[in-house]
Amino acid sequence: MGQFRFCYFTPIYGETVAFYRDGLEFPLIEAWDRGPEDCGTLFRAAAGIVEVVARPTAPTAHLWDERPPQGAMIVVEVDDVDAVHHRAMAKKLWVTQGLTNQSWGHRSFCLREPNGLTLYLFSELSRRSV
Repeated sequence: MGQFRFCYFTPIYGETVAFYRDGLEFPLIEAWDRGPEDCGTLFRAAAGIVEVVARPTAPTAHLWDERPPQGAMIVVEVDDVDAVHHRAMAKKLWVTQGLTNQSWGHRSFCLREPNGLTLYLFSELSRRSV
């Protein structure tokens, strides 16, 4: 079985890593630091991986879009969305939509990470104790 990664280059690498590591407390899989032009961190996000890579300032063979993230979001199922929301609020993360029971069966909230990317975090309502 292969793996799925959402990978993006960021000009604010340290702040972005801190968001996923300290803010959301996503499990750290691996990190490398071969200098300011070559560092990255992999975080577990449910069955996938979020890969944060420092955007080099020197010319490189990597191809990336210079614009901030737009028209996309990361969707992650969590065991207890209420607990994750409580932690996000306590850490003063940028919550853009509070806890909501969605008509399609999710209990969810949205927040924005330092690069402007929206994260939709949810738990299935059918799996929750009522």
